[in-house]
Amino acid sequence: MGFFEVPLTQMIDEKIRYHSQRMPVLAQNIANADTPGYQAKDVQAPDFKKMVEANQRLAMAQTSPLHLSSSTMLSPAMTVVLQESTYETNPNGNNVSLEEQMQKVSMNASEYQLALMLHESVEKKFKIAAGIPTNNGG
Repeated sequence: MGFFEVPLTQMIDEKIRYHSQRMPVLAQNIANADTPGYQAKDVQAPDFKKMVEANQRLAMAQTSPLHLSSSTMLSPAMTVVLQESTYETNPNGNNVSLEEQMQKVSMNASEYQLALMLHESVEKKFKIAAGIPTNNGG
């Protein structure tokens, strides 16, 4: 089993992908804060709880290339959904709250950095366990 096939790294990579795809959507909301009728959007978060529960079960092993491979839970693209108004809607029909969007951008960036550092940490530990030299410079 390779590093990228470990369920933990798959979930970390999915979280990185989620935050990467979410940032431009949030930036678009901010850019359209004054656009009449614009409705704020967000990216639907993957169900990480379901992923954890699914990975706690014993997974099937593919012992022959002729066997069917198990399907992956991870999706390459996230779904963009309209965001429900948490504050008020402007008279022009726009429901973007700059304060809310800036807070989401900040949290998204922090969670992205955390997931990236976790990925690097797990990768480094995997290399140490496999006896592969690691780059100590960064």
